[in-house]
Amino acid sequence: MVYFRSRYQCLFNLLTVCVLLGCAVVCGCSEPENRNALAPTETTTQPITRETVAEVLSDVEKNILAMKSAPQFDAVPMAPMQRAPSIAEMMAQLRLEFPGNVLDDDFTRIREIINSETYLDFLKRTYPQENQFQNFDEFWALASVDEERYLELLNEHFKPPLPEPTPEDVAVLHYMTLYQRNLNVRMYHGLIETNEAMIDMMMNEPVHSWLEQHFVDANPITFLILIKLLVYHSILVEDLQEEDREKIHAFLVEHGTQKGFLRVALQEPVSLGYVLKDFTDVQVFRRWVNGEFSEVAWWRNNEDNEK
Repeated sequence: MVYFRSRYQCLFNLLTVCVLLGCAVVCGCSEPENRNALAPTETTTQPITRETVAEVLSDVEKNILAMKSAPQFDAVPMAPMQRAPSIAEMMAQLRLEFPGNVLDDDFTRIREIINSETYLDFLKRTYPQENQFQNFDEFWALASVDEERYLELLNEHFKPPLPEPTPEDVAVLHYMTLYQRNLNVRMYHGLIETNEAMIDMMMNEPVHSWLEQHFVDANPITFLILIKLLVYHSILVEDLQEEDREKIHAFLVEHGTQKGFLRVALQEPVSLGYVLKDFTDVQVFRRWVNGEFSEVAWWRNNEDNEK
């Protein structure tokens, strides 16, 4: 209460003066007959003179000066933001907490690392825009959506009569990307009927409703657009997987398999998420990283066999 009076008393005084002044104006401007009917006959109103107004304005000025000079509570300083630890610091900390091989026979140790409090705290400070997550899977679900790249593809091929791309289109394209990346990796693990798997994807949600919404009419132009979009989307998926492979391979070559794989977790967590989501066999993963399944490696092997 003491603070209120010292901080706001001057403002209260100002408002009181203004109210009294307003009442005086109202009374002075009332009709003579109304004024005589409501007020005793012996009472007379005092006109508002220039001197009265001058006194009011003087009080206003004094109160303003008093407000400016009134003591204020010091603001509580904000705690400095914690900086994200360096890669070297995180490497040392995680190696201390999780000794031994980072890349084992079934990805067990790396899964323990990425769900540790130390690693998750690193992610939250390194990727504050994706801070609404409680574990690695939730982080990856947010961070793996390459919206910019999807929109680039959609804007290039979603031509009239199709409408402009929407967030729903991006979400469906991301779902198709996840499915096709996983399908490609399943091919590395063994034979699979890819056409049947792709048909299954397109006949189930959310892709089926999306196809009906955009391509259900008999307009041949929309079907041509769909074919072109699917072709370029498949190329995009292969490019994304090859980019991930090259990044991971570079880490393993430069830092060795164990330290390099830990650096992948720290510097390319989205790429690591795809590895853990799609690969079930570490030996197949190693072969993929070494380029055995890439088109370039396939053509080289073919040329060698023909010689």
